[in-house]
Amino acid sequence: MAKFLLLVLSLMLVCISLLPAASAGPKRVARTRQAQEEFRRLGDRQRQLSDRKRQLINVRRGSRPLRHTFDTKPIYDQWRAQGSGSSTTIEYGGGPVLDGKTLKIYLIYYGYWQDGYGQTEVENFIRSLSSADSSTKAQGEAGDQTVRDWWAITSSYYSNTSTVSPIVNLAKVVYDKGSRGTKFSDNTAWDVVSNKVGPGKAFPYDANGIYLILTSKDVTIPGFCKEWCGWHTMDYLKSKRVVYSLVGHHAQCPKSCDAQVFSPNANPAIDAMISTIAHEIAEVATNPDVKSGWFDAEDEENADKCSYYYGDTTLTTNIKGNSAYYNLVGFNGMKFLVQQNWDWATDSCVSQAVSSL
Repeated sequence: MAKFLLLVLSLMLVCISLLPAASAGPKRVARTRQAQEEFRRLGDRQRQLSDRKRQLINVRRGSRPLRHTFDTKPIYDQWRAQGSGSSTTIEYGGGPVLDGKTLKIYLIYYGYWQDGYGQTEVENFIRSLSSADSSTKAQGEAGDQTVRDWWAITSSYYSNTSTVSPIVNLAKVVYDKGSRGTKFSDNTAWDVVSNKVGPGKAFPYDANGIYLILTSKDVTIPGFCKEWCGWHTMDYLKSKRVVYSLVGHHAQCPKSCDAQVFSPNANPAIDAMISTIAHEIAEVATNPDVKSGWFDAEDEENADKCSYYYGDTTLTTNIKGNSAYYNLVGFNGMKFLVQQNWDWATDSCVSQAVSSL
């Protein structure tokens, strides 16, 4: 009898196990699937962070240094549509910034640059970043924000020992008419820079300087216009750190890197390049080694968090009679449309440092 009862009980347990669980209704199933999806996303994020850490530990990947790119506008639009953006705070990673009394810019015009191709606008903007040049005087209308106000955002960033230099100086300009041809490879920019730095060469070695390459319209670069508008990185020359940046000519990509059809200086490509130049200089100054300065949880640097955001703008008429927007005024009253920058103190995109308001 006991064996019979045990057999009946076993059959009942088997039948019960085959029945659908009453508590596993649609809501619980949905919650379970949602939890699984969240867990999967968390795992993906952890793997991404692990990949990022591996990249940061190994600054050089293969024969190419780690680069930080300023993506094109379509990429940023898609990225932000997915819920990413400037919602996360920026943090200091414990590494260096470009400090010292003066931050020097060493400018290389690469390719076919004739007089009047936009060099005046570029150089005036760089000179307007601070009062290092005696000629740097903002002469805008009352209430206009100045380029110097904009740079004060960047110079508020700090390291363990100092802050980013408040003074920026255009140290020297050279022309390279195409020593490496018009088709860049991944290593061409470094070849151009490294052959111009050192004793007896065009530029001195400057650990706190920025070597900036601007290419002409006829120079093609892998990924330019499709993926990025500019980038910066660092490398070593005889064991010495060299920080450099590359910005391609924006005439090649009016839809992906430019902000407006007409521009305040009647040169849309150059005016757009100036905003990219500002973007790169601000990032190089705050994260020169591309691994341990200032960036957020999504690996975005300060200028990335405000890409293609311009804040309050003013409509002006350029010398060709076309209407265009600007938001900053610099040397000789020249007007620029420059993206905002991230203020670490307020966690927001601004056009001038809070301390200068």
